[in-house]
Amino acid sequence: MKISLLVAWAAGLATLAGPAAGQTTRVWTSDSDQRWNRNQNWSGNNQPDANNEVAEFGTGNQLNPQLNANNLTVRGLRFSAGAAGYTLGDDNGSRTLRIGNNSSGFIEQLSAATQTIAISTLEFQRNSTISATGAGALVIHSDLRASNRNLTFNAGADITVSGRIMTGSGTLTKQGAGRLLLGGANTFTGTTVISAGAIVAQAAGIFADGNRIDIMAGATLDLNGYAETVGRLMGEGTLDLGSAGTGRLRLGSGTSTFSGDIAGVGEIIVGAGATLALVGGFDNANVRITLDGGTLRLSDADLAFGALTVTGNSVIDFTTGPGSTLRADSLAFGAANVGLTVRNWTNAVDYFYTDTGYVQGAAPLSQVTFTGWSSGSTKWQEYDGQITPVPEPPLQGALLLGAGLGWLLWRRRVGGRRAPVR
Repeated sequence: MKISLLVAWAAGLATLAGPAAGQTTRVWTSDSDQRWNRNQNWSGNNQPDANNEVAEFGTGNQLNPQLNANNLTVRGLRFSAGAAGYTLGDDNGSRTLRIGNNSSGFIEQLSAATQTIAISTLEFQRNSTISATGAGALVIHSDLRASNRNLTFNAGADITVSGRIMTGSGTLTKQGAGRLLLGGANTFTGTTVISAGAIVAQAAGIFADGNRIDIMAGATLDLNGYAETVGRLMGEGTLDLGSAGTGRLRLGSGTSTFSGDIAGVGEIIVGAGATLALVGGFDNANVRITLDGGTLRLSDADLAFGALTVTGNSVIDFTTGPGSTLRADSLAFGAANVGLTVRNWTNAVDYFYTDTGYVQGAAPLSQVTFTGWSSGSTKWQEYDGQITPVPEPPLQGALLLGAGLGWLLWRRRVGGRRAPVR
């Protein structure tokens, strides 16, 4: 029993120690000199410049440190719980600070004050975690550079990165209920996973064009009115286009399977070679969908949105599974030689509505072809707003024909009977 208690106690200490276990902490103490590489400015008269040393910034009226040499290395940066607001800069606007040892690196913001890092470049040696778990925000103006390393942002409070994230094929994971605000022209190509809270765009082009974005249930990607191109969009969370009406997400390649909500005002574009597979449903007349050579695939979906525009030869695929309903405010084509093919549509199972009426044989209906019918057979049904092929689909026509023949035979049989003699 005593041994078990001792093991549990030791494990608890290790957990509490966190990323600083087995490391040396150097605390910034200078109130008269801003030079990072001056030993007298740090506790123990020793500047941090080793991958097992943590540079910590704490309480007091210390000056803002300035990195004044290149290629210094620390295990991590920490703003302690009682830290006043610091700005970590460099003396010429072009310095690089290396972060991490042989296993990982970190930046910790534990304080209630806003902390700012304005060193030109932070170069991560290993997979690293950047966290703001106190009440204060963390603002990073630095470029974040690495060779195929993964970054995890744990945001209890807001974390802002206005610099570029250039981590090669490394992934980006967003954790915590707070927001990660991105404003740089980021080039990393790994998957972005938003497991909690939100990523909020502060500029257009915060993702590389081929990025895959996974939005977990309860999490949000907020485009904040900006335009973005990605490879694939996956998950069950919320895509928020923003309130300005200028938010736009273009899907450039592969199959995106999304079963979450689409909020805000703006446009989703499905490009050539891309498929947007929607499962479940959403109802937002402020969302426009543009098919620019791509495929909109529906499976057990119930969708209502604004304008549906086709700017390249495209497909709506109702699939062969459970029925789906698609309702658009309007239907339009970008050019007369562009067509829309509707596949796997089943009468009385799948429904394609528009709130705007159209005339059979004229655009845009003449540019819509249901598989198995000609484009001239496409009609808007005035009584319910459905777009369907006419004449009736084969099954419906067969049923009506059968009913008509049955009625005719019954009339002949009844008509052939003689009236009783009275």
